[in-house]
Amino acid sequence: MRVAIITGASSGLGEQYAVMVDRFCDGIDEIWVIARREEKLKELAEKLSKKVKVLPLDITNPQDLEKLAAELKTPDTDVKLLINNAGFGKLADFDSISLEASAGMVRLNCEALTVITAMVLPYMSENSEIINSCSIASFAPNTRMAVYSSTKAYVMSLSRALREELKPRKINVLAVCPGPMDTE
Repeated sequence: MRVAIITGASSGLGEQYAVMVDRFCDGIDEIWVIARREEKLKELAEKLSKKVKVLPLDITNPQDLEKLAAELKTPDTDVKLLINNAGFGKLADFDSISLEASAGMVRLNCEALTVITAMVLPYMSENSEIINSCSIASFAPNTRMAVYSSTKAYVMSLSRALREELKPRKINVLAVCPGPMDTE
């Protein structure tokens, strides 16, 4: 079964990615939507015409990552598209952002993206794609966005490195770098 996996699918860009995959990716049999908010994911699934697997997971939680690993072991899973979209940022001076928020940005924007990519990669075949939601903030340090910009610089660097590493396997990696967006 040819699968697309989208993290952060409950709103914003992630939701729109799911809609576009549903509409334009004829080679996909099933879309796996991942986010913490199950109700939002179910609402999204109702709007899509392809088969959808709703996975209400917190991808910063190791137990939830184990659930994703178990889903991947389903026979004949061929992940043709991985969209690492989950992420968040805080706009404020570095010393006014809580330690929890700063660490959370690193855990979600960097660690979870890295772990999910490593977890999914063995289930990807030739002519598959990885799309990482990055940001224009990845290109330069930004005041009042120090941690966020740094996490997105990590995503950019990882994406570029993986693009080269995975070329022999014919797996493409793309970092999408939108500007400021009004999302949740």
